[in-house]
Amino acid sequence: MLVKDILAIASSILLSVGGSGVIICSVSRFLAERIVKRIDSKYQLMLDQELEKYRSLLDQRIYVSQTQFDNEFQIYKQLSKAYFTVAVKVSSFAFDYEKKNTISIKAGDISREEINRLIDATCAAQNLLFENAAFIPEDIFNAYYELYVNTNAFFWKIIDKIDEYPQMNNELGETNIECDITLAKVIESELGEINKKVREHLESLTIIPK
Repeated sequence: MLVKDILAIASSILLSVGGSGVIICSVSRFLAERIVKRIDSKYQLMLDQELEKYRSLLDQRIYVSQTQFDNEFQIYKQLSKAYFTVAVKVSSFAFDYEKKNTISIKAGDISREEINRLIDATCAAQNLLFENAAFIPEDIFNAYYELYVNTNAFFWKIIDKIDEYPQMNNELGETNIECDITLAKVIESELGEINKKVREHLESLTIIPK
C-alpha cells in the first residue's frame, strides 16, 4: 500500500467528520508513513534473505571450462567402470570361496585365468586412480583411496588362500583368512558412496560459456 493510497483514505474520512482537520491530517500522515516504513522493511528483509540464499548458492558453484568438465567427467567415468568391474569380481569370489580356507588350482577350485582376470582388474583400477590423482578433488580421491585399500586387501586374501602360491606377509592377520562377504559388501557400499560424491561434485560445476 502506497502513501498516496493511505492519504486518500484519510482525506475521505476527514471530509466526512469535518473539523480538527489539521491535527487529524498530521496524525494520519504520521501513521501512514510509519505503516509504509514497516511494510518496506518487511519486504526488504525478505529480499535480503533471498539474496543471501542466492549468494550462498553462487559461493558453492565451481566455474570450469567445457574442456575441464569433459576431462574430469571422463576420469570419473573410467574410474567408475574400473572399480565396478573389481566390485563384481570381489562379490563373485566372496560367495564362491567364503567357506574354504584354502583353494587349489590343481584341484580345479580356481583357474589361472580367473586369477589373472582378478589381478588385471585390480591393477587397472588402482593404476587409473593414481595416474589421475592430481585431477581429482581431495575428498573424492580419499574415498577412492579407501576403496583401493579394501580391494587390495581382498585381493591378497584370495592369493593367500591358493595352495600353489607362496604365503605372503601382507599384514592381514593370520594367513589363509576366510574370504569375508562382509568386506565384499563394504567395498560395494563404498563404491556407491563414491558415485554419490561424484554426482554431487559434477552438479556443483558451472561451465563458463565461451
